[in-house]
Amino acid sequence: MDELTSAAWLDPSLITKKEMRFMDVNLDRALATETLCLDGSRQAQARGSVVEMQVDLDTDRFYKLLVSY
Repeated sequence: MDELTSAAWLDPSLITKKEMRFMDVNLDRALATETLCLDGSRQAQARGSVVEMQVDLDTDRFYKLLVSY
């Protein structure tokens, strides 16, 4: 896990803004690709699953937590 994921797991209140997005993963090629859709169109819904994205955090508290460990 990376540092931000670990910090959010230890203290979920560090994340100050979340958004729901539709996510589509394409495994047809040698390299997997993923697409995030902002809209709630039927096409986006049919292609992907709804995922929660963390889009903002309390950076001061994050850095303090990171330094304390």
